[in-house]
Amino acid sequence: MLAKLKLNAGLIAVSAIVITATITAPFTNMFGKHYKKNQDYSCCKGDQLVIHHFYSVKFLWADVATGYTLEPSGKALPGGCNIKCND
Repeated sequence: MLAKLKLNAGLIAVSAIVITATITAPFTNMFGKHYKKNQDYSCCKGDQLVIHHFYSVKFLWADVATGYTLEPSGKALPGGCNIKCND
């Protein structure tokens, strides 16, 4: 009887933890790719204006990977662009 009570208490505790983590995970920066707007920049590749969006991939609040995604954004001015991309 006592063993069954301990087993039930353990199952309830584990279930509560899993349900809490499932509900709160989308509202925290625990997992997945997160963009940081304050580290974005833009430059020109040829005639194309390109925006570099900085992101970090997190697992349990630790940065696992970081990088930039590129987003082409229209054309540069006909007179040229004063900020050229290095790459």
